Amino acid sequence: MSAPAPARFVLTGRKVAWIFMLFFGTVASADAFLVVSAVRTWSGAETTSAYKAGQLYNREIALARAQEARGWTVQSTVARRPDGAALFSVELRDPSGRPLPGRTLDATLQRPADKRGDRVVVLREASPGTYAGVADGIAAGQWDLVVDVVEGDERAYRRKTRVVLR
Repeated sequence: MSAPAPARFVLTGRKVAWIFMLFFGTVASADAFLVVSAVRTWSGAETTSAYKAGQLYNREIALARAQEARGWTVQSTVARRPDGAALFSVELRDPSGRPLPGRTLDATLQRPADKRGDRVVVLREASPGTYAGVADGIAAGQWDLVVDVVEGDERAYRRKTRVVLR
């Protein structure tokens, strides 16, 4: 009695079709997963309209020059309280170092990579030239604290500071 001959591998058209379908199915599944992950975690463009941002560019340059001419300084600090809230303190001073009291400050805590997480921080004058506020439920990580000093309806000064909350 002789041993059966080993089965010979035969590459048929049907096997080739299955190999192609499995390969491209794997690639398409990976691509779909990555696209869905990217859309869920990234909010998209920095601006809603690049055209409008371009139209406002000269205005932004004029505001920056006016801000530089004022010579003001803004010093901001952020501290985490034990309950998880973030304490904000902003000192506003003129060129000679004197406090600038009675100003209106608009503050926003912005996520650098995801605008959907931006938070408004209400700052009130705690002492002459020092403005303070508290924000609850601020997640740990990197944030940009954007402080605008507003005079009338115009932004007179803007300071953007990167902060890390732990």
